Amino acid sequence: MALALTVNQFDVDATGKQVYAVGTITASGSYATGGDTLDLSNQSFIPSAQLPKQASIFSQNGQVFSYVFIRGAALNNSKVKIYQAGGTELAAGAYPAGITGDIIAFSATYPKLQ
Repeated sequence: MALALTVNQFDVDATGKQVYAVGTITASGSYATGGDTLDLSNQSFIPSAQLPKQASIFSQNGQVFSYVFIRGAALNNSKVKIYQAGGTELAAGAYPAGITGDIIAFSATYPKLQ
């Protein structure tokens, strides 16, 4: 099942050339080896059909899991790869409570539609 992104805030820089977005990601269902899909195409804050120039995903609860954004070829097929303590990828299967109960923060910079 794909990860769900909820955007809590977005802002445009002073020059009007970039859009900054921050939010949280909710994990439910099961993780797939190689990363779970993060669909950015259904977010109204994105000013264009362009992928983010930069994106970061991290725990705000201090969980032992690490999250890595993997940029896709389109807005609907980026992925989040999850690593356990020790650096091994999370095994395919149901998300553990440490992930479903985590506050997974999302931060990205997008080019603004000119």
